[in-house]
Amino acid sequence: MVAIRFFRVGKPHVHHFRLVAIDSRKGPRTPPLEVLAAYNPKAKDGEKIKNFKQERVDHWIKCGAQISEGARRLLKKEKAIA
Repeated sequence: MVAIRFFRVGKPHVHHFRLVAIDSRKGPRTPPLEVLAAYNPKAKDGEKIKNFKQERVDHWIKCGAQISEGARRLLKKEKAIA
């Protein structure tokens, strides 16, 4: 099963995240199937999300990907999903 969730990257105490499509049956540190966006929670409001790929998010949702709660909140804020 494919899941859309956050993948933590960066140094300790300097959190950066990637919104990824990943196989949920494998471990939490397996390489993602695809990187959908980059998210920096400490950036200014207009610069928090970079390289957002709306068409690829739609593709994975149509394929039946499950969305985590944190990713769902971010996608609703970006008006990517209803």
